[in-house]
Amino acid sequence: MVCTFCGAASPEGAMICSACFEKVRGELFLRDRSADPRSDRRSLGSRSACLRLGPSPQGEVLLRKGSDPYLLVERTLRSEDRSHLPTVLDQYLAGMGIGLHLMGDERLPLRPKVRDLLDIPEGMDLEGDRWGRALLRLGNVLALSARDMSRLPLGDELRAEAFRERAARALALYRRASAVPELESMAKANTAVLRYWGGDREAALEELKALAVDDGIRLQLAKVHWDSGREDEAAEAVATTDDVQGSVLRLRRGCQ
Repeated sequence: MVCTFCGAASPEGAMICSACFEKVRGELFLRDRSADPRSDRRSLGSRSACLRLGPSPQGEVLLRKGSDPYLLVERTLRSEDRSHLPTVLDQYLAGMGIGLHLMGDERLPLRPKVRDLLDIPEGMDLEGDRWGRALLRLGNVLALSARDMSRLPLGDELRAEAFRERAARALALYRRASAVPELESMAKANTAVLRYWGGDREAALEELKALAVDDGIRLQLAKVHWDSGREDEAAEAVATTDDVQGSVLRLRRGCQ
């Protein structure tokens, strides 16, 4: 076969050669992306003229630091006092649509700066619930990217390599988050979902069943059942949640 991009020879079953794969290795390849026209274009210095004008007691417009979420993350990273970074980062990722429970149907906005966020934990070892929540959400971004990369027409070998590379980074973040007692079950459940995507299905399913003590993990179990074509088992898992109607709506959204 030949590479779709450059025309060079590609591995059997792949539509992209090894050289082109190296060029796109750093991309996230997240599906169902929707652009956020306000947030990250400003952080990139593109189309950044955005002012909020209104009545001012001073009789003039004052230009000060804005409330753009990503710019707040950047300012916090540059400041000497980074004590608020866990809260800022956690809230930013939550606003993007990254939940604490890995589902697989998350629809994330196209934000080029997300790749920079993934490097933050490598140089920091903070503590607390908020930091653990941020680690969980960043792990979920990498897990989603691993799953989506494994679906590209790269051939079996490159697909497996791409999945392993990103899944390993996600698992490392889950392990760090699990050190927070309140987040341990979430981290283990997200690990199980990632293992399921990686092919270790039966063991991952049993792990989720054992962990399904709250609605979030029960819904993860239902989603895994649904993706496996086990609709009856998915319905049973949803029926055990406290908010059955809300869980049904969440599951249907992910299956559309």
